[in-house]
Amino acid sequence: MKERLIEFLTHLGIGQLKFEEKVGLSRGFVNKVGDNITIKTLNKIEKECPELNINWLKTGIGSMLKTESEEVEVIYVPLLPISAQGGSLNDFVVSVKDSDCEKIISPIKGADFAMTVSGDSMAPEYPSGSKILIKKINENSFIEWGRCYVLDTCNGSVIKKLVAPEEEDPKFGLKYVTCVSVNPNPIYKPFRVPTDDIFGIYRVLMLLTEK
Repeated sequence: MKERLIEFLTHLGIGQLKFEEKVGLSRGFVNKVGDNITIKTLNKIEKECPELNINWLKTGIGSMLKTESEEVEVIYVPLLPISAQGGSLNDFVVSVKDSDCEKIISPIKGADFAMTVSGDSMAPEYPSGSKILIKKINENSFIEWGRCYVLDTCNGSVIKKLVAPEEEDPKFGLKYVTCVSVNPNPIYKPFRVPTDDIFGIYRVLMLLTEK
């Protein structure tokens, strides 16, 4: 995002300090800006620079400037104030309200939430501190084994690749799912999560990376 903001300032023909003063941002903001920029800050920028396509600034999608023929749709999703653990489940239960969530811009449609990854067991595909976009699926729908999902469980939230169980009860269906790490380090061993302990299954749609 920093590079795009500087590109816009070049278009305006003003320096970083003057822009920060104009918008009411802290000194050095331009050099520190990342994809975790808040809605409040985006609103400040949009108010002072109405010609700027805010969706382009955040995602790089579309054109830098708004045009009369271009209707810009900015999609916001709640960023959950909890992390998807990359390691094993860590025994905590959190009830999250929408008012507790910061909103961030999503470059795609269909995501229900954004979430931060914690731990290294899913690195390098999902490094610790990165953000992911997730969408809840019906627990009775088809699970694509081998894909990454976030499990919301009674013991916390975990991001893992899901592997089919070795056996399945033909009468009651799945009794558990097996969670596998991406990191090949042997300390990250697969583990099972009983389906009775799962509140929700979320498909990982996208990894958000800072640019």
